[in-house]
Amino acid sequence: MADKDRPGEIVQAPWTGAAPAGGLASIIRIPVPGPGNLAIELSPRFFKGKSTSALFIQEAAGKRLLRLDYGYNVKTKTIDYHWNQKGTFKEFGIADHTPAGRGGAALYEGARAFKYIGRTLLVIGAVTDFISIVVASNPLRRSTQVVSAWALAWATAEGAGELGAAIGTAIEPGGGTAVVGIIFAIGGGVAGYWAGEKVGADVYDWAANTTFRRLPEERWSGQGGQFGGGGASGSW
Repeated sequence: MADKDRPGEIVQAPWTGAAPAGGLASIIRIPVPGPGNLAIELSPRFFKGKSTSALFIQEAAGKRLLRLDYGYNVKTKTIDYHWNQKGTFKEFGIADHTPAGRGGAALYEGARAFKYIGRTLLVIGAVTDFISIVVASNPLRRSTQVVSAWALAWATAEGAGELGAAIGTAIEPGGGTAVVGIIFAIGGGVAGYWAGEKVGADVYDWAANTTFRRLPEERWSGQGGQFGGGGASGSW
């Protein structure tokens, strides 16, 4: 695709790079406002083995957490979708082994699917961007766009996700925190990529088209009056 602002410049269509950036929400830590350094994630931290949980709101060390699990529930004596928590009751008001209901079941399956869909989108985005650099008539310019796009996409995904988590917690602590946080993070990643791509192109074009002039040099002649002094001829 040609850039209408730069005839002959081959670039990637904006939507082809921006859409996969939404997949960042599947790998980043989406901050949850408040004390405790909690964040939404789709994988456990420092857990050995295969987890039966699909969604985690946890601290960086993984010790304090709220997780959405599927398996045997010691509270209901049956296999169901339920919340397990450790040290997060104060933040979300959800007790350990609390049944999650149909909403929790949908959230569990959605989170498990998005974990893999999101990461697949990131691979597609990385490959697409690599190809766009290879085929671009100005690879350095395109590289600047790609780096700027992904850097801003990551930052805005985290920022928008944090805002979404705050809104979701106000609606429904726990489930709402995760749902709205992830949705906002997806949107933030897409918007951030699009904006970063534009910024990267503008910065490159500015640098490429900007020339700097040297300031005129002032020469010291050594004669009286040049700088208001008596020059070298005066007596010491």
